[in-house]
Amino acid sequence: MSKNTSSLTQTHFPLIIIGAGPAGYTASIYASRYKIQHLLIGNILGGQISKASVIENYPPFKSIKGYELALKFREHAESFLQHSGSSFVFDTVKKVTKKDNRFVVETQLGKHFTADAIILAIGVKKRQLNVPGEAKLMGKGVSTCVTCDGFFYRGKTVGVVGGGDSAATGALYLAEICPKVYMFVRRDVMRAEPIWQEKIKNNPKITVLYNTEVAEIIGDQKVEGVITKDGKKIDLEGLFIEIGHYPDIGIIEELGVRTDEEGYIAVNPDMSTNVKGFFAAGDITNANNKFKQIAVAVGEGAVAANAAFNYLQRIKS
Repeated sequence: MSKNTSSLTQTHFPLIIIGAGPAGYTASIYASRYKIQHLLIGNILGGQISKASVIENYPPFKSIKGYELALKFREHAESFLQHSGSSFVFDTVKKVTKKDNRFVVETQLGKHFTADAIILAIGVKKRQLNVPGEAKLMGKGVSTCVTCDGFFYRGKTVGVVGGGDSAATGALYLAEICPKVYMFVRRDVMRAEPIWQEKIKNNPKITVLYNTEVAEIIGDQKVEGVITKDGKKIDLEGLFIEIGHYPDIGIIEELGVRTDEEGYIAVNPDMSTNVKGFFAAGDITNANNKFKQIAVAVGEGAVAANAAFNYLQRIKS
């Protein structure tokens, strides 16, 4: 079962998996089946999927809530732990370094672990607008998670910034509980899958404002509205920011792991990197055309575990 790092006495593992999303949990499942004793460290159950309102593109589930799918990933992975004597812990990794051919993992709770191999599967972080009023009103009407906070805006007029899948599904969820939902789309088209665009087009509660950027979020103690770049003021009681993600890999800065021009980890077909024994999987990599999908992350997690197994076998012999 998952536990806190403070209750864990073992400090060295052949493999440490960092990240408790689809890639990390899948890597754990395969590592267990390979009988690799490992430690999985994560601070958000299921990663980004736990915050998804609904998921309709991950077989075999026709439709499933994000948090429910996250629980299924954890339950599946935990059911295999006994095969490898492995552990899951809830903690945040602060830094990963390498000393004497072993990786050193330092956590927020002050624990230090070592490993012969690492699989990094931390996903990516949500972008923010960086406009006046955003920081001041974060948590006071401004949110980056519809699933987490949408319920609190029942019966209110709200806005969603973004034109991708997360913005589209978020707007559709909000339209179920709010009388009016504005979508602020920077371009003249949306990037969301056509099925979501069709649903939005047919929903009378949603108004899509194309070629529109939020320049300022206004309000004193709470969100009262936004001002767009063309000077229009739109009254709102809540604003959800869904404008994409970026890789945040500061925790491995000292390792010298190679990245691409956008900061995503450069991986080989087996998810290995330029640092021996260090593998990456999921949204944090530049693999698979950076197609950020659960099915892709699962595949990469499986490949990374296989490659880690082969690596550990080689250094043993």
